[in-house]
Amino acid sequence: MVNQSIIAKARQGEAQIAMPHDFKQSLLQNGYIVWKLHDFEGYQLTDTPVMPDFANYVEKHNGDLHGALLRAHFDVGLWPVVYEGENNGHLIRHVCPLLTKADTISSQGGAHDFYPHVDNPDLRITGEAIKPRLGCCPDTLTLLCLRDEPGVNTSILLIDEVLKRLDVETITDLKRPEFQVRRPESFENTIVIKSLPVLVKHKGLYYSRFDWHNVSGMTKAAEHALEKLRHTTLNNELWHNVPLVPGTAVTFLNQRTLHTRNAFTPRYDGTDRWLLRVFGIFNKPLRTQLLTPESCEHNLRTV
Repeated sequence: MVNQSIIAKARQGEAQIAMPHDFKQSLLQNGYIVWKLHDFEGYQLTDTPVMPDFANYVEKHNGDLHGALLRAHFDVGLWPVVYEGENNGHLIRHVCPLLTKADTISSQGGAHDFYPHVDNPDLRITGEAIKPRLGCCPDTLTLLCLRDEPGVNTSILLIDEVLKRLDVETITDLKRPEFQVRRPESFENTIVIKSLPVLVKHKGLYYSRFDWHNVSGMTKAAEHALEKLRHTTLNNELWHNVPLVPGTAVTFLNQRTLHTRNAFTPRYDGTDRWLLRVFGIFNKPLRTQLLTPESCEHNLRTV
């Protein structure tokens, strides 16, 4: 069964995060944290995948590595999740260029710049009403580097720093439910959710579902505010470049940051840039939010 083996390895493996309280505190305060996987050099990697069906082979041969990555999430109180209709049910996604995704703007493309965005922005974000039968937008996203590529970077923008560049009127417009969100290309089915805000303020903090590629305004004022936000996020002064090398990972707050990746030319020869992605949520989901509650506590419903 998908994920069963690596979840078992995660439960049985050694701790990956020595000081989980400090890790979580730093993540919440700074928006992201860079860390290193224990004994990464001891893992023998397969070639970088070039086709989607290679995931099962990699999960089998790199199972201990995958288990260690999940264990790090359990160590710090994050619940790893996967979403219905995305990644064929696998908790770990291969962020690498695939031949079948060559022309897409996604984590498995490469030819196009992947502009600042929040992952899975069509789902409920913090501060919105809980939907008992639908999963929420990921609270965290972790990227573990297996192979790097010179000149290709993951960059993070802190939403608070972005909003400081916007006027009050624009922020007010971004809080109105006058936007529509298209489900990202990583999902099997494309749907559009209408009448959503881009920003939600909850307990004094702003949470975002902004996605450069998949959010649009439903009114003239909404689109005008969104265009100001788009323009602001392309200011490189706001980009925190994260130098990921093999064995290092970054975990960031998905709804409190934006992330981006520049375009590159894949080789499809087994040596391309390769990261592993894991979504996390702060609280274990409701049973009614699970796609198959009798067999998996990590697969969330999206429809």
